[in-house]
Amino acid sequence: MSENVKVVLEAREGKGKEACSKLRPAGYVPCVVYGPEYPESVPAKVKLSDIAKVAASGHWETQTMLLTLPGGKEEMAIMREVQKDILNGKILHVDFMQLVKGHKLTVNVPVELVGRDVCAGVKLGGVIDHLLREISMEVLPGQIPDSVAVDVSSMKLGAMVHVKDIAVPEGASVLSDPDEVVVAVMIPRGVSEAEETAEEQKEVEVVAKGKAKSEEE
Repeated sequence: MSENVKVVLEAREGKGKEACSKLRPAGYVPCVVYGPEYPESVPAKVKLSDIAKVAASGHWETQTMLLTLPGGKEEMAIMREVQKDILNGKILHVDFMQLVKGHKLTVNVPVELVGRDVCAGVKLGGVIDHLLREISMEVLPGQIPDSVAVDVSSMKLGAMVHVKDIAVPEGASVLSDPDEVVVAVMIPRGVSEAEETAEEQKEVEVVAKGKAKSEEE
């Protein structure tokens, strides 16, 4: 689990699209804070520079943050939702979800592949196919992993790793389909066809040798 990112939220005046649109040119992003202890969300604004790096990572749900709310109160939270402009990718709005000790939450944890450069199957001409990029799991706030690692170094041609094969933090509950394939070492079509052709040639040679031997007899 990585260190908490400290973020200061400021009071936001006004509501609606017009009020929010005035924040962005000044370097701010409109946001809200909600959670078990906030039956009504708290509107605020945050400096874009304070959240840009986490938002750009694409895995903001696994990065815990220490928020300082307007008024000075501190809360542990994660960025639950980041709304972006579909045309230019600029951040339009952020939802921060409060983390409470003892309260489990659902997060999507990225899957990282280890040992790609020395993968046994790749050395034989195979190709690594990373099919599932994130795994959904239910964890306590203090158990949120940055990622889960899958070692592919010993995977052979045709080998697969399923969700159920991946180690997760103790106490975490995996919500993704246990039989879903996370990564596989695929046999390229060209390689497969070449192997089949080689086998066919061997069979022809064996048959030919057998026929020649029978004719000699």
